[in-house]
Amino acid sequence: MCLGAATFNLLNSLSGGVLIFFLLYFAARWATKTDPQILRLLLAAAKLRAQYDPMKFSSISVRRDGHAQA
Repeated sequence: MCLGAATFNLLNSLSGGVLIFFLLYFAARWATKTDPQILRLLLAAAKLRAQYDPMKFSSISVRRDGHAQA
């Protein structure tokens, strides 16, 4: 509903806002009909922490001991 309103405000077009609203509405209905837990998974994924955080990068030291022999 919010994306439909945002599209209406962005394009100044009622038909565009209504089209986006119904497109997303029917996409959500299809997704829940296909897999009832998919929307719950998608909404919960936003709350989960990212496993890789580039701001918390800690460098590791790598030591090379000459050439490897097979």
